[in-house]
Amino acid sequence: MSDAFWMVKGNGPATFQHDTREQAEREAERLARQNPGRKFYVLETVCGFVKDDVRKFGLDVEPYNPF
Repeated sequence: MSDAFWMVKGNGPATFQHDTREQAEREAERLARQNPGRKFYVLETVCGFVKDDVRKFGLDVEPYNPF
């Protein structure tokens, strides 16, 4: 499974993730036709990062017993 996606960037923030480059290009073309003179860019993912080293650990303390 690929995590790659494409987005279209105009004057505002890019928000929608397209599953294929072709979908993103069609959307950029559609937006360009509706907004003459404005530029729209197709952005492609090239890499990603994840931090996943959170781990559970025990403590050496006396158990709480209110009785």
